[in-house]
Amino acid sequence: MRLWNPAAFFISLMMSMIMAIIFGMFVPYILNIPGLEWDLCLILWPVRWVTAYLLINIAIYPIGFGLAEKVFHFNPDRYGMGLWNPAAFFISLMMSFIMAAIFGLPMGMPVDMLFYLWPVRWVTAYLLINIVIYPIGFGLAKKVFRFDPMNQ
Repeated sequence: MRLWNPAAFFISLMMSMIMAIIFGMFVPYILNIPGLEWDLCLILWPVRWVTAYLLINIAIYPIGFGLAEKVFHFNPDRYGMGLWNPAAFFISLMMSFIMAAIFGLPMGMPVDMLFYLWPVRWVTAYLLINIVIYPIGFGLAKKVFRFDPMNQ
């Protein structure tokens, strides 16, 4: 386990805010249920970010990559930043449930909504990560921290 991961630094930074805005503010508004207020969304962002970053680096990456290897015979050298990414498949599956449980349930999210919206959160997270966040996150990690994933 490596605690410092420049790409995860930026990916968790962006996803911890984007997913909170989508599923803490807009989805509750559409479903006409209480949601997250703007000020609370901003105040809790650092806590969500650190939580997501630590979860990903300590547990989720190793489990996600292990499952991707076992189930889909995933080899990171074979896959680019295309739409199909077996590691992101499992990582987004786990994170879309865990983060909602950690931050949604204590804020009053109904338990049934945790389970009903899980597939929607999963697909949203998976598509956001593969199409937008991975390229931006890896690009920022290269620029800011001179991160080279091939030399890790």
